[in-house]
Order: sequence, then structure tokens, then C-alpha cells
Amino acid sequence: MKIVPTRIGVSFLSRRRETSASPATSAGTNTNNTPAQLHLGNGPSGRSSTLVPDGHAGADATCWPELYLPTSALASDGTAGRRPTGVRGRRPWRKLLYIKQEYPDDYVDETFLMELQKNTNVRMYDYSIVVMQTAVVTQHISSIMVFIAVFISLYRGSLTGQVLLWCSSVSTLFGFVFWDLLNMYLRTPEQRIVRFKLIKGAVLFALLLFGLSPILRTLTEDTSSDTIWAMTVIFFCVNLAFHDYSTGNLTNIRFPGSVSLNAAVLGSVLLASQLNSNLSVFAFLAFALKWFALFPIFRRYLKRISAAASMAMAIVLALVAAAMFLYISRAIAMLHVFITLFITFGCPLWLIWVQRYKNEMHGPWDEARPIVHHYYL
Repeated sequence: MKIVPTRIGVSFLSRRRETSASPATSAGTNTNNTPAQLHLGNGPSGRSSTLVPDGHAGADATCWPELYLPTSALASDGTAGRRPTGVRGRRPWRKLLYIKQEYPDDYVDETFLMELQKNTNVRMYDYSIVVMQTAVVTQHISSIMVFIAVFISLYRGSLTGQVLLWCSSVSTLFGFVFWDLLNMYLRTPEQRIVRFKLIKGAVLFALLLFGLSPILRTLTEDTSSDTIWAMTVIFFCVNLAFHDYSTGNLTNIRFPGSVSLNAAVLGSVLLASQLNSNLSVFAFLAFALKWFALFPIFRRYLKRISAAASMAMAIVLALVAAAMFLYISRAIAMLHVFITLFITFGCPLWLIWVQRYKNEMHGPWDEARPIVHHYYL
């Protein structure tokens, strides 16, 4: 027997056959029925060699030192079979990032989509409930329209500052009484108003505002009216966009509600600077602070106790705003009615219609969410 180099072929490796090899040589038949063995060493030429019987020479070709196949896996033509028994397969893929595996980074197996979940957190809405929820939006839009109508009446002289001051004071007193009744109904003594401190702060603030009225009236004398109207529109748009439409905040003003309140106050100061008398400026700014600071909290209390009462408040405000603008501009009054109807009845229907096209998918590609355990001593 002699040692000859033998080429070891694998199905996924390119191989070439020697055209000069004879059929008898390439057959490699063992007449002695003695199984050939693989020599794990290197031959004289530095290649891995195989022991074959005398008189049978393998084709000289390039060997692969890292792959070792027994010649029993060779086919009848001297080449390796499709799935050699001596080659160790790759380890199963594991979904772990901290170990190095014999797979590309974007590899996934057939179980990847087994954890796919669709629309697990999708909430189906009821039309009547969504209509009730739109009341907070229509209430605030109508309140802005009422406020602008009050300013236009003061600016034209159809409403005096004294009448406005009396009306706002009476409505504020009625609101405080109703607020106390709501606190007694909700049984929340920690949210009750401390009457003495409230009255003291209101009196000091009213005196300060009355003293600053002459300064505020002449604040924008050198500014053109067009600039003031444009800035007022911008401030009230900011007020509408950043208003706190939630119902959880019942005692104070937080972000982004504070941005909305500041924008409303700035817009009110700009409008008050266009009035003629100091009393009108004082009455208008006092009404603005009550309308944009206290009235939203009152509306949240009303919604908390009854959704029907909140819807009734929205209807009343919309009718009052439309009635006040009928004497100013009928086009604006009709536009306000159309916007109110669209927000109240059209937008909920639109939301429910587009909900059927929602396709929310969750699966193994989502980021992991840690579970935080709180331990209390």
C-alpha cells in the first residue's frame, strides 16, 4: 500500500475533476473488501493523505485540512456524498446576543413569527362615549368665543365695564357656592377651599389689578392695531392648543395648562390696552382671570360628577357664543355652530371609522420592558 493525496469534496464546496484521470482510477474500488481508513497526519507534500490499497491511486487535488471525512463516505465515483457522516453540523440558533454564533446578525429561525400578536392593546370605542368626551373641547372653544364677544361689546361701547364687573362678581360668587356643594357631595375635605385665605388673596389681587389698570391701558399706545390683533390671535391659538383637557386636575394649574393660562392672560392684556377707560380695563382683566383660571376647574368638577351635566354645559356655552356673535357677525356665528357640530358628532364617527384600519403588531422584535418591583418596608 502507498500513501497518495486524496481530494475531499463537500456538497457546498466547489470541486473540479481531473480530466486526465482514468475511469478505473477514479472508481477507487476495493477488491479486498477492506474498508479504507483516513490518515489524520500530513503526507510528504504537506497535505492530508488517505491510505488506499495498492494499485489504486486517488486524483491529486487540493485538500481541506479542517474537514476530515472517512473514505467510507465516498461515493462510487470517488467523490464525497451529499451529507457526510463525519461533518459536524452547526449548533442550533439561540436568541442570545452575548454569545458568538455561526449565523449572521440578521438571522431568524422558523419560530420567529410564532410570537406575533396583532391589535392586543387596541381599544374599541363606543360612539356615545366618544361624543360625551368631546364636550371638554367644545366647552373651551365656546368659552374663547364668549370672551372675544365680551371684548368686542366693550370695545364698541354696547357693554360697560361696570355691568361686566357686577356680572362677573355675581357669577364668581355663584361658582364658589356650587364648588362647596360639589366638595360636600364628593366628600373630599382635603380639597375644600379655605375661605378666609381665598377672600384675602382675592381682595389683594383686585386692589393690585385696579392700581395697574392705567398702566395696562396705555401699554401698547405705540403699537399698531394690526400687530395687536395678530398677536392676540396667536396667543389664543396657543391657549387652545395647550389647554389641559384632562379631568384629574381639580385644585391647581399644571403644565401644559400653565402655558395655556399665560397665553390667555397675555392676549387679554393686549386686548385690554385697546379699551378707553380704566374701569373697563380693570373689569375686563378681572373677568379674564376668572374665565381662564377658575372656570376650567369648575368645568372639570362638573364633568367628574356627571357627564350629562358636562354635555349640557357645552350646549349652553355653544348657544351663548352663537347668540352673542349674531349681533357681531352672522358668518362667524354660523361657522362656530358648524365647528361645534363637527367636533361633537363628526369627529367621533371619523375616529370609529378609521379604527378598523388600525394594525398594531407586537413580537420578539420589540424592546424588552424591565419589570420593576417596589418593596415597601
